[in-house]
Amino acid sequence: MVKKTVKKTRKSKKKKPPVEGKPYQEIGRLVRDLRISAGMTQFDLAEVIGVNNSYLSRIENGERRPSTKVMRKMGEALDYPYDELVVASGLLSPEFREKRAVVGDTNILKDIHDIKSALGRLVGPTEFRAQAPLQERLKRRAVPVFDTVPAGYFDEANVVETYDDVEKLILTEDELAFDPKSFALVVKGDSMLEAGILEGDVIIVSPNTKVVDGDIAVVQIAGRETTVKIVYFEDEDSLLLQPANSAYKPSLLKYPEEVEILGKVILVRRKLIA
Repeated sequence: MVKKTVKKTRKSKKKKPPVEGKPYQEIGRLVRDLRISAGMTQFDLAEVIGVNNSYLSRIENGERRPSTKVMRKMGEALDYPYDELVVASGLLSPEFREKRAVVGDTNILKDIHDIKSALGRLVGPTEFRAQAPLQERLKRRAVPVFDTVPAGYFDEANVVETYDDVEKLILTEDELAFDPKSFALVVKGDSMLEAGILEGDVIIVSPNTKVVDGDIAVVQIAGRETTVKIVYFEDEDSLLLQPANSAYKPSLLKYPEEVEILGKVILVRRKLIA
């Protein structure tokens, strides 16, 4: 009688699918590991960065992505690079961070690491917070919310009354940089995706806040098209508009003949307006 030998085959291990409803596992695991390495409890870290424990718990569980402001505080508290936290959160891809942009034949090269500087400047106008009393900073007022900024915006003396039929957003003076010309703009398109500014987001723009190289600003092209980009002053009469999306190329325009800077983006709000 011949014994039949049965060859056992190893079953290949299937990769477990990502846990549904937990899209931010990478940043969550990183924050948890850093916190444990620092010898901190969730309550300790939550207190240091100024959030409640429930919010931090959802971050560590991968259920919620921290804001750029919270990530900056985490970086300081955990002694970890802010830009690495931004990458882990999915707001900025490693490839895009290392990418250099070339415009036409001019070979204009820009380090995309400047995006982290632009992101860092979205936490708010700290110079105003230091100067103004708390009561003044917390005063609230309405600003118009545009889909595209109308021509002649800066000629209007009272923008809220002038655009009375336009939807309004009520914010504190601190959030508006104490700028009477501040306005809100609904973002269209995905050209700023990798800077964490998504289509449908509402950005707050301050025309009277100085714009410097690497800032995120709202500009108007040829007096018609309104767009948000990272801006660089290439020389006295040229402005480079750098998108934060590797699928788009930067543009070099004559300044101020072809492009006008409408203001600096000082705040980003998500899904506040239907």
